[in-house]
Amino acid sequence: MKKTWLGMTALGILVVVIILFSWYPKVYKGVILEGVDIGGYSREEVVQLLSSWQTQYHKKSIVVQYGDIKSNVDAENIDLGIDANATLDQVWNYGRRGSWWERIQNIKTGWEKGYPISLTIKYNEDKLESLIQQWKDAIDRPPRNAVINLWTGTLVPHELGYALDCDALRPLILDAFKTANRSEITLPVKVIQPKVTMEDITNAGMKEILSSYTTTFNSGDANRTDNIKLAALNTNGTIVYPGKIFSFNEIVGPREKENGFKEALEIVDGEFVPGIGGGICQVSSTLYNAVLLANLKIVERSNHSKPLSYVPLGRDATVAYGALDFQFMNNTKEPLLILAEVEDNKLVVGILGPHPLVEKVEIQHESQKTIPPIIVKKDDDNLYLGETLVEQEGRPGYSLTTLRVVWSKGRQISKEVLSKDVYLGEDTIVKVGKKKPPTADKADKKQISVLPKL
Repeated sequence: MKKTWLGMTALGILVVVIILFSWYPKVYKGVILEGVDIGGYSREEVVQLLSSWQTQYHKKSIVVQYGDIKSNVDAENIDLGIDANATLDQVWNYGRRGSWWERIQNIKTGWEKGYPISLTIKYNEDKLESLIQQWKDAIDRPPRNAVINLWTGTLVPHELGYALDCDALRPLILDAFKTANRSEITLPVKVIQPKVTMEDITNAGMKEILSSYTTTFNSGDANRTDNIKLAALNTNGTIVYPGKIFSFNEIVGPREKENGFKEALEIVDGEFVPGIGGGICQVSSTLYNAVLLANLKIVERSNHSKPLSYVPLGRDATVAYGALDFQFMNNTKEPLLILAEVEDNKLVVGILGPHPLVEKVEIQHESQKTIPPIIVKKDDDNLYLGETLVEQEGRPGYSLTTLRVVWSKGRQISKEVLSKDVYLGEDTIVKVGKKKPPTADKADKKQISVLPKL
């Protein structure tokens, strides 16, 4: 009976405590807002404090710097301010939400240890991202591998790359605005190491040119030229070790605007259409020819659906990220270095190794056939009967077999079939007239007028 009475008494006291807590008209003890102990503040006092801070926030300016970059950012530049309603809700409802047990535990924790709360900040994300993008454009620079210049034969040192850490920067900026005694931040920048350093080339001794191949392009096509330069830059300086397979798609990466590639014409389903990364097939095709002449093993290669102007038939290599790749294996016993450089309207790709290639490699063709263009007739209401007009001159297609012949000391030591390719031509489109000539119309009317009446 005594235990029952004690239990009822404890329960009653607990109920009274819960009711008192529920009716408590101020912020619970221990609540700390941005370093300020606001335990015991009324709701109106919290609102006044937030209003005062809001005014300070609107006036604040911070300096963002890195190297030669120094930018002043005002709160109004990004529409930054305090979300007073969200902050007040968080402050006032501490100890007032959840089950009665959770409320008591929260209040107890505040009393004993304190409960820190951060201001809820609101800002214009688009304006902040615009500023970040400006700094990113000024800072970001890809690393450059150490290479041997194919034009001069000199060793070009490697260069470190730099990338703005945007994910780390956003909270830094917001924290700087929230912190009273902080008005300056340094942009967080990641240093990117190159894949190939001067030491790599020096230690491996890759200084002999096994092969090289040069193609030309229209440098007036700015986007296509930029794509060629970027793909060449990504390929340049790659070391392929003995037994390893080189993948063009893996080295060059996805053809996306985020990676720096631009829109230019490319061949899709036999037609020239705009696409991101148009032009990089010239890099893969130029590399393919250098690889052939270095007598390396081809693992994967596909021809284009149409003939190209920059390489002979049977000597192109089309690529499409996630679908078609160009791959070869270093089937030698020594590491090889790939160089790819652009100068004016020329792209040159070279394969270097510790020792020169002693064999002579020839690329030959056989069984080449010309496939005449198909003539497609198209009715045209603007041409008279019997009249025709060639709308598009057709181009022939081709089929051929490509071989690689290797010679040593004047003697043929191998002959292999590299590929059997078919290239589509372009149809000849002819407009055929359907309109009747004026004389024919008059003749018809005359015949109708003399018909006997029934």
